[in-house]
Amino acid sequence: MAAVIAVLGAIIGGIALWWWRAQQVKGAADSVIDVAGKARGMISRARFRQRAGQSVLAGVDTPGMAAATLLYSLATLRRPVMRADAEKIDGLLKTVCRLHGQDREDAMAFAEWASGHVSDTNDIVRRFLPLWTSSLAEPERRDLVGMAVTIAEIGGEPTDAQSVAIRRLSEGLLSD
Repeated sequence: MAAVIAVLGAIIGGIALWWWRAQQVKGAADSVIDVAGKARGMISRARFRQRAGQSVLAGVDTPGMAAATLLYSLATLRRPVMRADAEKIDGLLKTVCRLHGQDREDAMAFAEWASGHVSDTNDIVRRFLPLWTSSLAEPERRDLVGMAVTIAEIGGEPTDAQSVAIRRLSEGLLSD
């Protein structure tokens, strides 16, 4: 009887050992699969962010809304946009761009939202240059550059990032 118990114990012990080893292998395989899934997810998220960043601006088809988006984004390069900054942008849209009522409110709301979703102001300039060059006359282009300078100078001299964006804007609009 002792021999039968010893043999059964050895068999059960052997099965338990192999089951434990299989669980260890399964755990290692799960870890490898998990790391591969995370890497694939990071790549997918990066692609999505790139597409989303481009599509945020795709719906803009008026120079006024494009200008609002640029001005708001320029303001965010220095600090979070304060109420006074937003009022300054709103005033420029009203007087220079001649946007009134609901159009101006829509442009400001979109600009606030878009500036949080587009990480680089230069992307905004690059995306909207064709729209501005095709729909704005030379004096209006100069006004747009002047508005950008005005917003960048709120709170002091323009930052390096603001200066680069304004230089790109100037070169794209006024180099003709």
